[in-house]
Amino acid sequence: MSLVQEAHELEAEFKALFEELPLRYAYGTSGFTHPSWPVIPAEDSERAHMLRWGLIPFWVKDRTQADGLRKKTLNARMETAWRLPSFRAAMPSRRCIVAADGFYEPHRYEGKSYPFYVCRRDRRPFGIGGLYDRWRDPVSGRTFAAFSVLTLPAEGILARVHNGKRRMPALIPQHAYRRWLDRDLAAGEVADIPREFPLDELTAHPVGPQLYARSGRTEGEYLRKPHQYGLPAIDELISS
Repeated sequence: MSLVQEAHELEAEFKALFEELPLRYAYGTSGFTHPSWPVIPAEDSERAHMLRWGLIPFWVKDRTQADGLRKKTLNARMETAWRLPSFRAAMPSRRCIVAADGFYEPHRYEGKSYPFYVCRRDRRPFGIGGLYDRWRDPVSGRTFAAFSVLTLPAEGILARVHNGKRRMPALIPQHAYRRWLDRDLAAGEVADIPREFPLDELTAHPVGPQLYARSGRTEGEYLRKPHQYGLPAIDELISS
């Protein structure tokens, strides 16, 4: 996921306070590093909070269980989040909006994976639907606030790019931000909101294999720049 925006740009998009957050440029941040990320929670929709990526349910017993579980809760499927133990308590009243200006998806071709960067055509930030929870460590007494990104079956340009698992983030249209955070919203209405996002506003292009690097430099504008692989099936996937 990426977020390279000034606080005033984020405030204009989300109508929430970002000025007090310790924001830094994030060009290609992986959820597996459990970074802190700006999130607008249902309980305080007037301001963004820095939450850790990788939800820890409130009922977790100890730190060992928490560390093991958060690796599996980076994402949550919209179709099953209402009934799975890790997410079902959060879905009704602890939804959130995850601020971003782009994200990465893999495209499979002839047995290999090629990363693509997806963003708005106008490069504006946008909201991704998520869930959050708070867990208190019984030993230290410290409270951890963390979130998961909701996903759903890929459509439009995302179905062409993410042709393996065919999933996409639950993108929330700007006009529905407040509705998404409404804790009294019925389950059916919650499911309908991501379908309102105008997918024709998105564009995508292949980026370099450095995104998959396990060591060395993994942050920088170069991660988002278009990359030519010399393969028409990859380089011309979106324009063809």
